[in-house]
Amino acid sequence: MRRGLLLFVLSAVGLASACESSSETNPRSQGIHPQPQPNRRGATFTAPCTATGCGDAPESLASPTCRPLPAECGWTDNGSVSFRPCDESECGVAPGGEVCPEGTLFRGNTCGSENEAACAWNTACAPPRSTTPCANPEDCGPMQEIGVICQDGGNGGLECMKFETRCEWQRTCD
Repeated sequence: MRRGLLLFVLSAVGLASACESSSETNPRSQGIHPQPQPNRRGATFTAPCTATGCGDAPESLASPTCRPLPAECGWTDNGSVSFRPCDESECGVAPGGEVCPEGTLFRGNTCGSENEAACAWNTACAPPRSTTPCANPEDCGPMQEIGVICQDGGNGGLECMKFETRCEWQRTCD
């Protein structure tokens, strides 16, 4: 009986060592690997500005907004002091997803006046949901206590997910 148990333990250790060394040479055998994540920054565009006209958002902006400046469209940090909703007829034809940069999703329009300016469409473009969980949920900081309602009417939650090199709380549903 002892000899059988000893052979079993030695076989298990040998098998574990063989598996470990083969996983080092074959990265696919180490499990599921997340896909590389694209640039996942959300942005807002004030009509008539678009992602094509604005170019890439500067990394230095926390809440990048591309809006008409005196000569052309340009990036600013969302420095809105006031916002007044307007009737959709005051903004004209609503833009669609063509406004958003490649790799982001169209999340909707709001017709309104920022900082007492003329009424214009503000288009929200958001990054797609991350598929890479953070190793340590504490890296996301304290979880916000908000209710998440999904498009299907069900309840969702928040999960700590990786975005480029940082971890952030993300909704569990759209």
